[in-house]
Amino acid sequence: MDLEKISRIKEYLKKYELDALIVRNPENVLYVSGYWPVTGWSLAAVNREGEIFLIVPESELEHLDTDGIKEVKVLPGETLEGVWQPYKLIRKKLEELDLGKKIRIGVEQSFETMATNNVVGELNYASVPTFNLIKEVFDAEIVDATKMIYELRMVKTELELEKMRIVNEIAAKGLEAGREKLSEGITEAVLASIIESTIHSEGIGYKGVKRARGFAFVMSGVNASRAHYPYNISSDKKIKRGETVLIELNVYADGYWTDITRTWCVGAPKQMYKDIRDILVAAQEEVYTKFREGMTAKEVDVLARDYIKSTEYAKLFPHRLGHGIGVRIHEPPALHPASNEVMKMNVTHTVEPGIYGKDFGIRFEDVVRDLKKGVEVLTKIDKEL
Repeated sequence: MDLEKISRIKEYLKKYELDALIVRNPENVLYVSGYWPVTGWSLAAVNREGEIFLIVPESELEHLDTDGIKEVKVLPGETLEGVWQPYKLIRKKLEELDLGKKIRIGVEQSFETMATNNVVGELNYASVPTFNLIKEVFDAEIVDATKMIYELRMVKTELELEKMRIVNEIAAKGLEAGREKLSEGITEAVLASIIESTIHSEGIGYKGVKRARGFAFVMSGVNASRAHYPYNISSDKKIKRGETVLIELNVYADGYWTDITRTWCVGAPKQMYKDIRDILVAAQEEVYTKFREGMTAKEVDVLARDYIKSTEYAKLFPHRLGHGIGVRIHEPPALHPASNEVMKMNVTHTVEPGIYGKDFGIRFEDVVRDLKKGVEVLTKIDKEL
């Protein structure tokens, strides 16, 4: 049970004048209760006393740790006698919860981006039918608690930080396997599959992790020049000697994520690539050594950006420095030149400066934890080309 988190949720419920918070999106159920739903039909409720209630499908009970949960309500599964009616079942279980009537309930009303769960073919999430059920059952005033949830999630507890360290350790296993297999002629897709399969096979069971998966995107040569796009794709292109090979890697372990980028070369890299590597690593170090709690996100961005601006590659860093990360890959804060979000101790975020030319791309991305002075780098993987 994460007592630190429960204390913070109670504090925020009072701050936002809410009697309870009810969530259904898997990432938020995980955040509130510690349980990461498999199918997305679970709900978590927490009241002002910090008592947590869960509604969970019967088929998922084997994955549930009830430590710290006051009460678990079970949704029976589908039978051959009738098609499963989830909202009818959820209504019944909500009616059994002792939350009171005519209360103010926070819901995740403005979440339009969500983390995938481990059943990646489909994602079930809260929308109007769920919100209407909550309103009707409790005769409640529904309040959009999206801002509150993001504020809570941004600052990690000690238990969450340990989960973040573990997922970074698992990601390192995948990158190490990929580095060993990197060779001239291997395709981007094959190299990506080696990284992903290693994470799946070695991540599950590592330090008690039950669910782990990686999503690797390998881009070489001219493909790497487009790695600053808001999406990345591995292709059937064969990797050539001497060109840059940029690997963007997203990994989850029991619902907590990491986001790492490394750049490699087959054979000896060009001097220009080595120079760019040194610039990017130095730009990261500017952040790691000069960060102070209370800085704005744009002030953190400018630490790295100004360093790169002092070089001949000033115009080749076209994107933000980073983003928050935790139970989703991208969440607040945005480390962007226009962001005024205030940085706090125990915020976790990426630091990912990159330089891109017409036929190459080089980026190094770490996940860090902010301290009062400086940072803890959670990504323990070398940055050699």
